[in-house]
Amino acid sequence: MDHAIEELRKQSLSKLKKHGITGANVYLIDLIPLIEMIWADGKAQEAEVSILQTYLDHHVKHINHIAGYTVLDVEAATTFIQGFLKKRPDPGLLKTLRDLIPSVRLSSTDTQASDLVKESLLAACLDIAASCVIRYPYGLSERFDPREKRCFFEIVESFKP
Repeated sequence: MDHAIEELRKQSLSKLKKHGITGANVYLIDLIPLIEMIWADGKAQEAEVSILQTYLDHHVKHINHIAGYTVLDVEAATTFIQGFLKKRPDPGLLKTLRDLIPSVRLSSTDTQASDLVKESLLAACLDIAASCVIRYPYGLSERFDPREKRCFFEIVESFKP
């Protein structure tokens, strides 16, 4: 890994530590954009949380598979995200944490793997946004709440190199 990239990763890990995110929980910051999407319209709805839990289950299995041993367990990961779901987190905190994802989780020299993580996250963000609508019937451009659209585009921007 390039020295500058490694240094940026160390700085980002230090910032995560200041927010109480250390050890295996570092692998869970990928879930922050999903939490942002859940709260984008101001409320965490059951279907949205269900999508997050399904993503979390797959994410934990994937991390453990790549490592070749149990790095994370679903129960601990669920406990971690519950802290972000009980009460709406500060949007500034979520943005700060999201901005650390590229340097911590997407800085691998395996760009194909990093791209798959990004695509998976963005697809899950869309699933969350599409899972609950404000009212039925909805207009052609009203499937997504405008705040969810704005949040989604901010997430996309943060993943650009």
